[in-house]
Amino acid sequence: MKRIALLLLWLLSVGNGWSQTSGYIPFSEARMAIEELENQPEIIDSLKQLYEKRWTIGMSFGQRFLSKNNRSSNPDTVTFADFTNKNTVFGIEGGYFVSSRFQITASVDFLLLPRLQQINNVVIGNNGIQVDGYGSGGAMINFGLGGKYHFYLSPFSRLYTGLKLGRIKAVAEGGTGGFTQSQGRYQETTRFSHNYAYLNGTFGITHRFTPGFMIDFNLGYLMATDSQNIGGMHSPGGITSTLSLQFFIGKRNKVP
Repeated sequence: MKRIALLLLWLLSVGNGWSQTSGYIPFSEARMAIEELENQPEIIDSLKQLYEKRWTIGMSFGQRFLSKNNRSSNPDTVTFADFTNKNTVFGIEGGYFVSSRFQITASVDFLLLPRLQQINNVVIGNNGIQVDGYGSGGAMINFGLGGKYHFYLSPFSRLYTGLKLGRIKAVAEGGTGGFTQSQGRYQETTRFSHNYAYLNGTFGITHRFTPGFMIDFNLGYLMATDSQNIGGMHSPGGITSTLSLQFFIGKRNKVP
């Protein structure tokens, strides 16, 4: 293909010379133009040119599904928080390509429980109005460090395997409260928290839309340490899925 293109440009330049027109293109300039075109990443992909020694930053969105054996057999009747029905996480991830195939990463993500307030009873009697209920809230914060090893799939897509180590801090807070006409407002709250060490193995795929932007999707399984019943769970382990939008920072390195 290259030889045909060079031949066509040479014939055009020679033809223009014979006809003594002002559009004559020197052969050396034509060859340099083709070489420059071939080095463009949109035409010929180079992992070393586009990835090695480059930083990435991105936003992540995912799901974390608690496995059945990590759920408590009883709900959390102290704080009334429930982590078993909330699995959406969001966060940020930064990375650095040590080589064209190996990337180290650092990430943080959050799982937030909506604030819940529930009225149990409203009684109107001789002692006036009596109201009682409960409320809860909570969050999980995940800090992790890891690595990904990429395998060539196509000019713009790659498969990878990843491993991440980190710590998840779970916090649940809630309790009971109410109001009586004779005593006024009363409230009793309890807060539980625990730090879980974890190991998260993943398998994913990346696709680059432009030299500076790519998407990353992976599935994995998270194994974590145990605790007492917090929000209906004793461990946050289970299946994970994550989609991240990643942007490359800095200039790409040229192929030597």
